[in-house]
Amino acid sequence: MKLNRRIGTWVSWLAVLSLAVVFAGCSQQTSSSKKSSKAQKIVLYSNSLSAGRGEWLKKEAAKAGFTITPVSMGGGEVINRIISEKNKLVADVVYGSSQFGLAKLEQKGLLKKFSVDWEKDLPKSDVQGNGYYYPLTKQIIVQIADSKTPKSDLPSAWLDLTASPAKYKYMVPNKTGINGQTNQMVIATLLNKYKDTSASDGVSPEAWPAIKNYFKNGKQLGNPELFSHPIAAKKATVSYDFSSDLLGIKKVSNFDPQIINSTDGNPQVTEQVGVVKKSGDTKNAERFAQWLGSAATQKKLAKQFNTWPVNKQAASAINPKEKALLKDIKTINIDKQWFNKNINKWIQKISLNYFD
Repeated sequence: MKLNRRIGTWVSWLAVLSLAVVFAGCSQQTSSSKKSSKAQKIVLYSNSLSAGRGEWLKKEAAKAGFTITPVSMGGGEVINRIISEKNKLVADVVYGSSQFGLAKLEQKGLLKKFSVDWEKDLPKSDVQGNGYYYPLTKQIIVQIADSKTPKSDLPSAWLDLTASPAKYKYMVPNKTGINGQTNQMVIATLLNKYKDTSASDGVSPEAWPAIKNYFKNGKQLGNPELFSHPIAAKKATVSYDFSSDLLGIKKVSNFDPQIINSTDGNPQVTEQVGVVKKSGDTKNAERFAQWLGSAATQKKLAKQFNTWPVNKQAASAINPKEKALLKDIKTINIDKQWFNKNINKWIQKISLNYFD
């Protein structure tokens, strides 16, 4: 009997110890799971979340194990926001801003160096970030008009829009809109003719009467308003848009666009992805960037939103209609260093002098 009682006692103690181990394991597992879940959360600053991209990206990222908080704003605003938050950084990843903006963040020490598996699949000429940022998609900004408008009634160059008196009815950004990446590239294209690196603002004095004419005679875009809408609303004959929007204009603005192949060249940007240099572990942000730029994700984006992936393994997903539209488009390369050194001066001067 004593032996049986002792055995029973030992069995009871073993059961208690086993349960303790199980609960401890569960507790550690739960804690680890919570930590992992928390680590997967990504704050994403981007100018490429419009037209349903933000929601789509959120759902696709969730399937891949990431919980993203998308924060949408203009491309220039994204860069300025991160710089203003440098003492208490919020964003984990910046996506969609161009090589111009990401270069500025790199110069200010606000990006973390990281590597991606798909760098080998990128054209070397497009990789400019020295490991701090990587190209995802190309965008060409072109002037557009309704296909019914005779070519004789349209400008042949961007600089035609700076004439006085005005020869054309065209759209210009409003005071808020000039912080957007697309609008800033158009301004840089107009100023490119007057480039003077010895000048304090990077351009010769002749530039500013031309820019004054451009803003004074143009019809301001609403906020928010699609680039194509002023044409649909008969407010303007000429507007501009970025290439991934072109095939969707018929659906959203109810007209077939024609592209004006400007003789002075059309600005081209490459949307990038970078990891913000926050304190602590950035591995999950790096994993997200790796996933975002992968051929699989870029193919899905191209099919869904007519983007033009830089990743050669995703090139098969580029819409052939978009390829045909942009086949003979003349492009211009804006000097990145010149742009970044002077863009804030240009925007300030325009804001103070050329808006009512």
